[in-house]
Amino acid sequence: MVDNVGPEGGGHVRDVGTLRTTARPVFMPETFTGVGREWSDWSEQFDLAADVNNWDEPLKLKFMSLLLSGRARDIYSGLSAEAKGNYVLLKAAMARCFEPFGTYAASASNQGGSGYIGAKIGASDSLLLVDSGATLSVIPKQRWLEITKGGTELSGHHGDVSAANGGLMRILGKWQTVCQFDPLALIAEFLVADVPSQDILLGFDFLSKYGVVVDFGKKECRIMGQMFPLIVPVGCKAEPLGMGEDEDGPNEPWSVD
Repeated sequence: MVDNVGPEGGGHVRDVGTLRTTARPVFMPETFTGVGREWSDWSEQFDLAADVNNWDEPLKLKFMSLLLSGRARDIYSGLSAEAKGNYVLLKAAMARCFEPFGTYAASASNQGGSGYIGAKIGASDSLLLVDSGATLSVIPKQRWLEITKGGTELSGHHGDVSAANGGLMRILGKWQTVCQFDPLALIAEFLVADVPSQDILLGFDFLSKYGVVVDFGKKECRIMGQMFPLIVPVGCKAEPLGMGEDEDGPNEPWSVD
């Protein structure tokens, strides 16, 4: 239980779990939502508040969890217990999600191919298809409805999305969510597409943002220094997203015209 938390809160803060009481904070930063303010700026202000209020590590962890809301709260919720229990790890994990990664470049082995990587989206354990020829990340409408339990707000998307075979996808909008690759929690944007495939596709937009290195020969994928196995089911070939069957041959990876 927490009483009177916030810049204007009076009285005291009480953590029933540890039976400890701390005096009213002298200074408290505003709630961080992940929108309209840089994480680095907010975290510096939070550290200043921690120094002024003489917070130890448990209190830093407690107050940081209380001061995150919106998208930032969603990201925090997806972090591992280890990250949530260590202030240095927590700050580093949050920074990786919010600070720009424009200087990183994605690469793949020249062998080409595709494979699946395990991740958690929301409360759903999923296999995401990593394809070296895909430009954008796409989630089928049906999978999006299942994960969000009926749908959620989408942002607009401009431009047609087509396959090399000339087919077009009907795009409902763009969905931003958090993909948990234990121990990483990363923001991802998917185009929600009305397609029959059930594969959730990680495209070059995601791979380049987080400096992903894919080695299809060794069946492994490195994301921000963490190594993850690529899964290729025995006797099963991964099929890129498509509008339907192509009588002239296999479906081509999707790209943006």
